[in-house]
Amino acid sequence: MISAIVLAAGKSERMGKPKALLPFHGRTFLENILDTISHSTIEHTIVVIGHHRQDIERSIKGFEVVFNPDYEKGMTTSFQAGIRALPWDAAGAFLFLVDHPVVDVETLERLIERLAPGRIIVPTYDGRRGHPVLFAPDILDEILALPAAEGANTVVRRNPDRVVEVPVKAPGILVDIDTPEQFEKLLTEET
Repeated sequence: MISAIVLAAGKSERMGKPKALLPFHGRTFLENILDTISHSTIEHTIVVIGHHRQDIERSIKGFEVVFNPDYEKGMTTSFQAGIRALPWDAAGAFLFLVDHPVVDVETLERLIERLAPGRIIVPTYDGRRGHPVLFAPDILDEILALPAAEGANTVVRRNPDRVVEVPVKAPGILVDIDTPEQFEKLLTEET
């Protein structure tokens, strides 16, 4: 079983409002991501929430929600909360970031095809790495062992031989929206 962990726990300080709830293509960022996941072969999804808990929780229907009480300590704690909630038989888990709202099913399926034990599967576009990233279960154990101050990139960089880059024809894997200016640019380019 392939799972998805969607991180939507941050404060969105630079944006000034919850990024999970920003409107995009007639839905929110979070709804767009969850819709793409639901059309893929991913069988289980966890949404990790924190700062804007009530607002985001109200917008989620039909997906498992995990509250991370330590969200202020950083993104790693949210990823770890999601990992701890995975089913025991998870064959791997995607890490989705809510501020990367442009994902497509074809990219997810291409990454799933490359999953194997001890692997970190990363999409690339034009030679640049993007999101989401797919982790084998043994790699998830390493992420659970990280201190809150270290990012999952620590594990990714630890052994480059286990990182599998998958070129995709989806520039959306590089879209990262953190500021109102980036959001406006996204809306302008998408219309």
